[in-house]
Amino acid sequence: MADEEKIPVEDEGHDSPEELEEAPLTVSRRDFLIGAGAGVVVTGAAAGGYIALRAKEPAPVQVTQEGEAAPSQQQQEAATAEGAVDTSELPASLRAVTLTIDRQSYDVVVDVRESLWETMTNTLGLGSRTALGCDRAQCGACAVVVDGLSMNACTILTARMGRGQEILTVKGITSGDGLEDLHPIQTAFIENYGFQCAICSRGFIMSTYALLSKNPNPTEEEIRKGLEGNICRCGNYSKIMDSVFAAAKAMS
Repeated sequence: MADEEKIPVEDEGHDSPEELEEAPLTVSRRDFLIGAGAGVVVTGAAAGGYIALRAKEPAPVQVTQEGEAAPSQQQQEAATAEGAVDTSELPASLRAVTLTIDRQSYDVVVDVRESLWETMTNTLGLGSRTALGCDRAQCGACAVVVDGLSMNACTILTARMGRGQEILTVKGITSGDGLEDLHPIQTAFIENYGFQCAICSRGFIMSTYALLSKNPNPTEEEIRKGLEGNICRCGNYSKIMDSVFAAAKAMS
């Protein structure tokens, strides 16, 4: 049987099969967040949400309105540390913000789709102050207190935090580095074994802090309501309740 005739294909600038195979489709979490009501307007995005499927490729060079190549995000962050960022030249995808975390100010350039957890962990080196659990605002492990409210750092956009908000973590509620400097809530969780694997503990402590700051003598039902956004995968809820009651008593 004769070999099948091979029909030549003209090169029209399309990716070859080998190139496409090397660039698998991926779902960008940032694109998902930005299109799922995260607070940033995306032109052409559907009202019900937007998920971008794209091939992995080198990051494109940012271009300013004048047509000149803008610095990469890494270069912007390095320049920020040196205090040399010209904010007037930042591309639309970046913001220069001042974050107040645990009463200390941080000047940083961030992507408009970047979460507070990402900024604290990857840029500022403050990852020990908040844990990442589900990364979907379902478990509360990354909870921090923003202006008195318990909020999930994994879904707060950092670019929206540079407006004078006060961000508190488990580090910010202590008075020093010793055991005697711990907040009464932290001490209560230790003394009443309100932890097991402790992945969720920082979130529970900060949600408890927000609760007791507004309601210093809560009932069991009010505690359940105040901590309903936090999940303990170990199921240590009875000890957590004991810890909150003990903290409320100590603080009163």
